[in-house]
Amino acid sequence: MTDIHRILPANWEILYLGHCSNWEGSSGEPLSDQNHGRSIYQLFKSNRPYCTHAYAVSYRGALKLLKKLSLTAPIDLELTNMITSNEITSYSIIPSVISRCRISDEQTNFYPGRNILDLFSLKNSTLYSLGLNYELNSTLGFSHIYIINLINRRDRREKLETVAKKLNLKFEFFPAVSQDDEKTLKELDLNSDLRPPQVACYLSHYKIYQSIIQRGYDTALILEDDVDFELNIASIILESYRILPSDWDIFFLGYCSYVEGWGQLVGQSNSSPYKIHKSHIPFCLHGYAVSRPGILKLVKQLNPMSNTIDSTIVNLANAGHINSYSLVPLAMVQWRSSINPSSISPEYGYHFFIPLQHSTLEHFRLIKETNHTLGFNTIYLIKYQNEPDYNKITEKLAKMSDKLCIVFTNFDAVSSSEIDSNQNNKLQESQKISYLSHYKIYESIINSGHGSALILEGDMDIELRITSIMVDIHRILPSDWDIIYLGYCNNYEGKSGEPLPGNNNNQFAYKLFKSEKPYCTFAYAVSHAGALKLLEKLGNSIKSPLEPLDVELVNIIQSGEINSYTLVPPLIVKSEKSHSGKEISDIHILKNSTKEYFELYK
Repeated sequence: MTDIHRILPANWEILYLGHCSNWEGSSGEPLSDQNHGRSIYQLFKSNRPYCTHAYAVSYRGALKLLKKLSLTAPIDLELTNMITSNEITSYSIIPSVISRCRISDEQTNFYPGRNILDLFSLKNSTLYSLGLNYELNSTLGFSHIYIINLINRRDRREKLETVAKKLNLKFEFFPAVSQDDEKTLKELDLNSDLRPPQVACYLSHYKIYQSIIQRGYDTALILEDDVDFELNIASIILESYRILPSDWDIFFLGYCSYVEGWGQLVGQSNSSPYKIHKSHIPFCLHGYAVSRPGILKLVKQLNPMSNTIDSTIVNLANAGHINSYSLVPLAMVQWRSSINPSSISPEYGYHFFIPLQHSTLEHFRLIKETNHTLGFNTIYLIKYQNEPDYNKITEKLAKMSDKLCIVFTNFDAVSSSEIDSNQNNKLQESQKISYLSHYKIYESIINSGHGSALILEGDMDIELRITSIMVDIHRILPSDWDIIYLGYCNNYEGKSGEPLPGNNNNQFAYKLFKSEKPYCTFAYAVSHAGALKLLEKLGNSIKSPLEPLDVELVNIIQSGEINSYTLVPPLIVKSEKSHSGKEISDIHILKNSTKEYFELYK
């Protein structure tokens, strides 16, 4: 409301914060927005707002209403008549910020063919988020919600049962086909070499399609039990309905692809950052909806089984046999961690990750794995035994990780006995130890199947808001990244060249730049592809390196052989006691020092 008051004309007499009309905002231009389009809420001249559950009246407006109201018709109709006849100056906020608590699947006599859910849903319902409104659509606007759940994954079921209770949702936990159920695995013809877990996954989804047909559902939302979704998923889906083409067969709310936005744009809401595109390659089936026409098409074309079910659906969509659309950005992800591997391919590292803006599982504290590694698969913390004040540093880092809820994986640096001290006297022993230690981490990334890893070393300080900042950074980080520097030793990073596109929030202080010379290796992340490249580039010199590791990395970056990006300003710095008053470089000053905030420098 602060932003609305800034643009509300001085002559206003009525301001509708809620209304019961789809006509509001449909004609004319919105009033000037001082936020330059960053707010989803706009102010329009009222058209036919109807309803009087939430409106403001100025002193002049009240005087006019007392004089003109005849009390011969319902109050909302009288006000609307005065507005349409220009007898009173009225404005409406679009979309509404206050709604009536009357939400159901029943059609209303006032608006035949439209259910009340379409008219009164908020972006982020207060009653809904607090669990106080039990009348909200419990299946998110679909006929039914299925969750595929293996009997032995009771842990996942319990998480989603808690979510259902908190958000007043109805889930049916549909028993997944087990890879050990040899009889069921033979129900469909198999014309490929799929492994038992892949066949079991295929059949689990196929059996849900059969259930939808048997029960006569018009639509269904199908989730896998490792799903996580945006906390305001109800409002996201509501907005999606408004722009989703009527011929949809499949609608992907989640997927494992960075390029869904490459498909043709088919729908965009001015009041929401979400868009709908024709599906491109929406691999993974952890969160998608199907219509009845779509189900009828699928059951005819999924037997015999020739590929994994998600690949088969992608092929059908690309061939034009089904109408498939994807929500961009996605609103559902698979949560992965070292203790929650994929049930289908547990040996395969989780290489795809786009963090949610507001994770439901995180919000209700049902997992500690998702954001506790800052969007990477793991965080390696190198422990150098010969580091001065080693015990004090370790103690400070332990306190910091506890305060920020960040989980470190300790990695012991190589010992001096592993270093050939007879060769290459140019580098100090400590530099050789650092070089080999980082190299072994690259090997660990590959051997562990990690999609990415953040590497930290030494005494450091971390931006207090690093977790929330990294969510935004991951959204604009190019999918082909090999290295990203969160800390470095060069004041000139980002001083030349333009920041990467993608972050439309001008108030967001952090920008990504192509790396130039980001010296130091105390805080940088490496992707799986980046680790492979570094092992190849550094392999020949690992026994006798000619340059310190940070210089070698800069040389590789400068050659264009690796895709490296630098975050400006840094989120992690070498620990400096700025409270002491000594002169230090700007690059070593955080906006909000974790150590100073929690007084960890003592």
